[in-house]
Amino acid sequence: MEISTSPNALRGPLAVDNRSQHQEITKNLEIAFVTEMLSFVGMKELSSEFGGGAGEEQFQSFLREQHARLIVDKGGLGLAEQFFNSMAVK
Repeated sequence: MEISTSPNALRGPLAVDNRSQHQEITKNLEIAFVTEMLSFVGMKELSSEFGGGAGEEQFQSFLREQHARLIVDKGGLGLAEQFFNSMAVK
């Protein structure tokens, strides 16, 4: 294993060239937060002829994550922006 000690590896918070990468990271953090919120809100499976069962329980988390992704893509709760601003160099 090689450990880099180059100046790029030791830069402070939010180097300019990593801005879009940091925005993506904070967006993913907000998606994770909203996903957990949706799980506690009680998104339950729909009862229908084809619903329910172990399969639905197994994949419910994927549906919650996609719902969270849509919420964040439409503006979200503003957490990603707050996270990003708190990490930004002033």
